[in-house]
Amino acid sequence: MISSPWTAALLGACAGALTGAASRLALKRVLRAPDRVFYSVFVSGIFGRLALTLGAVCLLRHEKYIIIIPFAAAMIAVQMLFEAFPLEK
Repeated sequence: MISSPWTAALLGACAGALTGAASRLALKRVLRAPDRVFYSVFVSGIFGRLALTLGAVCLLRHEKYIIIIPFAAAMIAVQMLFEAFPLEK
């Protein structure tokens, strides 16, 4: 499926960018909402990103570790980049 660790890292980074951007967009839309709505979107975003990461690693379970580790590390690192900068209120 994935031939090299570099390809795995690139695909992981792309997947992380998609999930990180979607989470940030959802938080930006509910930033001025009541606290209950904001925190429910925040927590569901955390669980959603965790589920997508676990699902992607589960799909790669038949690959070698040299493929799975760069994919997961790149995905998590790029997701964290979207959270590094605070949203403007």
